[in-house]
Amino acid sequence: MKTLIFDLGMVLVHFRWREFLTDMGYEGEKKEGLAKAMFQNPLWQEFDRGVMGDANVIAEMKKESPQYAEDIDRIWQKENFCNVCHPFAYSEELLRTLHEMGYKIYILSNYGETLLGLNREKYTFLNYADGGIFSYEVKQMKPDDVIYQTLIERCGIEPENAVFFDDLEANCEGARRAGITAVQVTDGLASILKGLKEECDIRLPEMEKYL
Repeated sequence: MKTLIFDLGMVLVHFRWREFLTDMGYEGEKKEGLAKAMFQNPLWQEFDRGVMGDANVIAEMKKESPQYAEDIDRIWQKENFCNVCHPFAYSEELLRTLHEMGYKIYILSNYGETLLGLNREKYTFLNYADGGIFSYEVKQMKPDDVIYQTLIERCGIEPENAVFFDDLEANCEGARRAGITAVQVTDGLASILKGLKEECDIRLPEMEKYL
């Protein structure tokens, strides 16, 4: 296995919306209400899909939950919204090590343009990726079959020689349908290291300091 494909959220990046809302001063019922209005709202996927446009998505969220309109606007401010995601401490060293070992590394992630733009500079691990696809770019989403085929064709990936790491089983199943071995990341780095060992015979004891 010479090709490794990584999701971002909860694999290389902490999607920390619960902690973020607490940092913003929200607790109790208001925190739960805002979570449902934004981060747990099916409309959130439209940021990742990149079809509706961010302004329209926000407008729909506020229309659905007018009692939180001012809070949604506050959260959406760039200086606040950029703190929803942070890279995991291990991410850069992990990808750098695999890159230096000669593995091809690709990204396949459902990710919105605005959030990526706000955080790209701190996602230094992307420097070690050979390419990949973000959903907003192609207007396709995991686990739909088409996005895996787009990745395969665009990046010249041989599915039988690739392993995909994602936190959602549905997305892993999508990869398997495309002929790619998939590892569900349920426990962060521990799951990744186990998958690398079992599926690729890659052992990285030096990464265990992050566990």
